[in-house]
Amino acid sequence: MKSKFTYPWYAARLIGIFLFSTSFLAAQLNEQDVRQRLDLIHSGKISEVRTEVQSLLKQLPNDPGVQYLDAYVTESGDQAVKKYQTFVDTFPQNEWADDALYKVYQYYYAVGLYKTAEAKLNLLNEQYPNSIYAKREVKPIVKTETQPTVKAETAPVIEEKSEITASTSVTGDFVVQIGVYSQEAKAKQQSVELSATIGKQAIVFVKQSGGKTMFAVGFEGFPDEQSAKAYGAELQSKFKLDWFLVKR
Repeated sequence: MKSKFTYPWYAARLIGIFLFSTSFLAAQLNEQDVRQRLDLIHSGKISEVRTEVQSLLKQLPNDPGVQYLDAYVTESGDQAVKKYQTFVDTFPQNEWADDALYKVYQYYYAVGLYKTAEAKLNLLNEQYPNSIYAKREVKPIVKTETQPTVKAETAPVIEEKSEITASTSVTGDFVVQIGVYSQEAKAKQQSVELSATIGKQAIVFVKQSGGKTMFAVGFEGFPDEQSAKAYGAELQSKFKLDWFLVKR
C-alpha cells in the first residue's frame, strides 16, 4: 500500500521538474531575440531595452544572450569591456562571441593601448577566422593612397577657437572616437589628417584613462547613439577606420 501511493506522487514530481526545465530552456534568448533587441537599441530605444535587460538578468542570469545584451547597454566603457571579456571567456562558442571580442579590441584601441588591441585582434583572427571582423589590422593613424600624410613638422595646429572649428562645430552628446594619444600635439596632427581625408572637421578632446590625461580624436555632433553608430559604420566601410562610441 505504501509503494502504491508513493509512486504517483514521485512520478508527478519528476514530471513537474521536467516541465519547469523545459519552460526555462524555452525562455532563454535565441539569436533572433537578441537581434530584435539590438534593432530596438539602434532605433533609439536603448532605455527600454536596458530596463528589460535588468529584469532578464534576474530571471536568466546565466543566459548568454542576456549577458551579451547587458554588456551592450552598459554605458561605462570600462565596465562594458569587462563584461564583454567575461562573455568571451564564458561562452567562446556562442554566436555573439566574435562580436564581443571585437568590441574588446575596439575599447583597447580607443584608449590607446594598441599592443593590447592588436593582441585581441590577433586572437579574434585565430579563434574566429570566419567572422566578419576577422583579418583586420590595427591602424592608429589614418593613411590613404589618395590623401598624402601630413608630416609632423609641417602639420598645422588647429586651435579650439579657430575659424574652421567654429564654423563646423555642432551640438550633440555623442562622439565617434577614432584614436587617443598621450601627447596633445600628436592628437592634433591626427585631427588634421582626419579632417583632410574624411572631409569633416575632427576634434581633439581630453579624457581620463587609468588616472592619466589622454587626448582623443574624433567626430562630434551626434544627438543619439543611432546616428553616431551609423556614422561610425560609414567610416569603417569607406575608410577602414576603427571607432569607439563616446558620450560626453
